[in-house]
Amino acid sequence: MRFRWLAALAVALLSTGLASAQKAPEPTVEIRLRSVNDLVDKFEYLAGLANKEDVAKQAREIIKMLSADGKGIEGVDPKQPIGAYAALNKEVETSPFVILLPVADQDRLLEALKNRAGVVPEKGDDGTLKVAVPFINELHLRFANGYLFVSQKAKDLDPKVLVSPKDYFAKDDGSVASVIVHIDRIPADLRTFLFGQFELGVNEERKKNAGTESAAEKQFKNLLFDAILSGVKGVTEDGERLSVRLFADAKTDDISADVTLTAKGGSTLAKNFTALGSKTSLPAGIVASADAAARGNVKVAVTDGSKKEFSAAIEALLADGLKNAPEEQKDVVKALVAAVGPTLKAGELDAAVSLIGPSAKGTYQIIGAGAVKDGKEIEKFVKKVIGDYGAFIENFVEFKFDVEKIGDFSLHQINLKQVDDNLDKIFGTKTIWLATSDSAIVASIEPDGAVIRKGLKAKAIPVAVVSADSALAKVLPLAQPGLKADELKALLKDSFGDGSTSGKDTAAFTIEGGKQLTVKFKVKGKAIRAGATLGELKGK
Repeated sequence: MRFRWLAALAVALLSTGLASAQKAPEPTVEIRLRSVNDLVDKFEYLAGLANKEDVAKQAREIIKMLSADGKGIEGVDPKQPIGAYAALNKEVETSPFVILLPVADQDRLLEALKNRAGVVPEKGDDGTLKVAVPFINELHLRFANGYLFVSQKAKDLDPKVLVSPKDYFAKDDGSVASVIVHIDRIPADLRTFLFGQFELGVNEERKKNAGTESAAEKQFKNLLFDAILSGVKGVTEDGERLSVRLFADAKTDDISADVTLTAKGGSTLAKNFTALGSKTSLPAGIVASADAAARGNVKVAVTDGSKKEFSAAIEALLADGLKNAPEEQKDVVKALVAAVGPTLKAGELDAAVSLIGPSAKGTYQIIGAGAVKDGKEIEKFVKKVIGDYGAFIENFVEFKFDVEKIGDFSLHQINLKQVDDNLDKIFGTKTIWLATSDSAIVASIEPDGAVIRKGLKAKAIPVAVVSADSALAKVLPLAQPGLKADELKALLKDSFGDGSTSGKDTAAFTIEGGKQLTVKFKVKGKAIRAGATLGELKGK
């Protein structure tokens, strides 16, 4: 009896092992494309934005000519998605790489290979077909589950290890094309090798100009390169998945792309991503404006574990600068180092800027803000320098300090006496407004200071790590001052139609933290059309 139970257990374990050995490999890299029909629709949309409708029309005519009822496009099914996958192992050159091509009619596809490419498949191993291909010697083919599977090795096309097309394409995220790299599925030895190669390259860069650098410069450079290596190593060890996706939606007129990096739960990398997702910024709140033609912000900081080393490296660089300053300038440099040192050594960058306009007169306003440490010391330094050297610049600029107190900020006015005509034309003023507090410095170029006065009353707002956006129709007069008024009007009407361009002309870029690190870019199709039309105008 005991023997029978042991035999049954052995059979069960053996059968489980066989099933495991025959299981389809988990792809390390996944590539997906939409169906031919969808791709043609997207191409037609994009070609229209570039004023190339004739090219899209020609593409449709070619596809129509190659199509036959029930037999697809030369045997290819135009309604199903296309894909490819790779399952990396320690020996990269032996790793399976398989292409998936949807099939409407097998005979028609084989005939097309023969007539169009001069390729005649022969019987291969294990029921596959084999074709000779220049450069890579040969390819193996297998028809299964409505798809043609293509690989360099017949063993990778064993029906037992092929992925199921139904499962592989089950989740449609709407992207035109996508690439997913499962970092955690890359063999550890391969990840170690790849990082080692990257480290060698970084260390080669580290050695460059080493003989001409001061000790402080070497210290800072080493800190920078060590941070890069630490970041890349963190991705190779704690990274889970990297995905890249492209989108084009004619209904919403959005063209976008995103890159997403996901970390293993509970890892240091995951905690760093989470920390990046819970940021607020006073500078971003100060410059926020509903009328912005363009705006941007950045909020980053060195990690807690690197702050001490970063502060020491900055302090060494500042000491180096003071040591090398001309004797007659040492007092000024010493005061400057004392004023800006705390901000630099903090290892934080929190800044934002907005371009506002154009006004009815065609002029713009600009406001920028940045977080600082001991801002009042910076203010004292500026006042002292102006007090000591004001006589040398009084014919060019006039300073009026402390014209108003707004909350924690002191507002100052700077009047430029000699400026470039273009600056006066763009901003309609020769006045710069400067506001200082212990935690922030704000500056604007505007006639009456209304924008900066409003901004100084603002609160901190949630922000991405990096964010930038613009409204093309508002920026265009500034970016292309040579355009005549009637040309600009005609361009905007052709691209955006009648009425307001609001929401139709935007482009945005963001880097966001949180559960994952995400880089996004989105632009309205009509904005691309405006750019294409502008290129044609300039080409005339």
